[in-house]
This record gives sequence, C-alpha cells and structure tokens, in this order.
Amino acid sequence: MFHCRAEETTLPSTDKESEGGIKVMCVELVANRFLRKMVRVLVATAIREAAAGVEQDALITLMDATCRRATAPPAPPDGLCLVDVGYDEFKREKCFILD
Repeated sequence: MFHCRAEETTLPSTDKESEGGIKVMCVELVANRFLRKMVRVLVATAIREAAAGVEQDALITLMDATCRRATAPPAPPDGLCLVDVGYDEFKREKCFILD
C-alpha cells in the first residue's frame, strides 16, 4: 500500500431534511494491487476502529495479524465509488482528498 488516508466531509444535499449537507467518509487507498473485497474490508475495519476510539496505529497492528478474524466483515458496496485507475507511478497531486 502506497497511500492510505480518510477524512470526514460534507456533501451538498437537495433534501430539505439535510439542509447542512450529508456527512460522508472519504477514503483514499493507493496500491499496486488489491485482493478481492480488500477495499471493503479495509474500509469496514477502519470505521470500526475509529468508532471504538482506538490508537492511530491500531490498523497497522491489525495488518500484521495473521488471523483474518481480527478484521471487520466487508463493508457493503453501496456508496463505495472508484475514482481513478492508473498505470503510472503514484503522484500525490492526483489524490482526491485535498490537504
């Protein structure tokens, strides 16, 4: 994995009940390959760990675990959006989340 970052953001909404917008979690994952359901597992585990208020390096510890049961089940695909596929070297300026 070359790059991994998450940020809560608000998207504009035309729904009258959501006047301030809709809160969403934007996750950037950049790697040279992904396994089947890997992105969904990473997203679900990151959300679970963030909701539990664990240390920032908790995901690194989970990545070293040999038991798959340490991770959360895959997140549903609803709402996940593939933004870009590239075959060039990783360039930080192509990232979706702005600093």
